[in-house]
Amino acid sequence: MKKVKIAFWVIVLFFGGVFVYQNKVFFMAKQSLSLNLPFLEVLHTPELLNAILFLMFLVSGFLIAYFFSLYERFKSKKTIKSLNATEASLREELTALKQELESLRRAPSGDAVKYEAHSTEQSV
Repeated sequence: MKKVKIAFWVIVLFFGGVFVYQNKVFFMAKQSLSLNLPFLEVLHTPELLNAILFLMFLVSGFLIAYFFSLYERFKSKKTIKSLNATEASLREELTALKQELESLRRAPSGDAVKYEAHSTEQSV
């Protein structure tokens, strides 16, 4: 599976490189962005290469996606921690019950013998 992932990313990077190479004129052109809002003065960026603008928007998209997924990650970690604690307590309880059962099997007391006799009478 690891080799498939590597091959996939090599193919994606190859096609991305071909795309950029074939559109080199567009990516090397300079462009300025402006923001016109009624309550603000006009904001302009300095002229930047389109390639830099694409990279800026790509990185900002990754960062936005990362920060939006942080809440779910923390929530999942909390759930996992809670489930692990529940599992540990249930394992302790299971161990205690197994020890109790084993102690009842090893040392049959009068009550245990009566219980076994009573249960065999009901089954017959």
